[in-house]
Amino acid sequence: MIALTVPWRPEIKWDTPAGEILQRFLSKLPKNKEFLITVFGSAPLQLGLDPSFLSGDVDIFSDDDFSLIIAQHGLGKGSGGMYIEQTSENIFIVSPSWRDRAFQFCQENVTLTFPHPIDILVAKLKRLEPKDLRAFHLVYSKTGHPTEAELKVALQKVVDMYKPAFDEEDTGGDPFGNTITVWRELYGKEIDVRAEIIIPAQALRRPALNIDTPKHGDELKEYGK
Repeated sequence: MIALTVPWRPEIKWDTPAGEILQRFLSKLPKNKEFLITVFGSAPLQLGLDPSFLSGDVDIFSDDDFSLIIAQHGLGKGSGGMYIEQTSENIFIVSPSWRDRAFQFCQENVTLTFPHPIDILVAKLKRLEPKDLRAFHLVYSKTGHPTEAELKVALQKVVDMYKPAFDEEDTGGDPFGNTITVWRELYGKEIDVRAEIIIPAQALRRPALNIDTPKHGDELKEYGK
């Protein structure tokens, strides 16, 4: 079971393509320092849920810069197979509480963090390429989660994702439209993103921020454009 309130405790399958490249990468790290590394994207679903789920790379982020190690040992993009892709944590757009649900695995001097599947899915929603939609179908078909209620709560916690991007920002997708697509694909029904996600999320914020209740039109005008 991987409900939003239940921590994820998978059995990591190291004999998968993602597992093998990750082990190769870990073996190249210095042994005289502790490392904290988060593995996100599609790889954790292959490693912990379905070994047949394809992923072209293993996305990681960390406070440490591994670019030189990745390049020196042929572990990066262009190496001819599965590869390690280190990115910024900023692209992992999820609830601030995601670490409370995550699974941690310690190997020698390295602590690996694998986000909960619902957080992996939420982070994919802004872009929602075909492989991302397949991830939604995989998790839902294997587990029955996230339910509509669970996914609404998860999206309410990242409601700022629905705001227009800065002019300089590469938006990389349409989270408003993608949410509608996910609801049609997973649950076979329509969703009113403003009424069912944005308005409830803003209502939860207002007491904490000591904000008077605004008119919905004023409140929502900067969402979903």
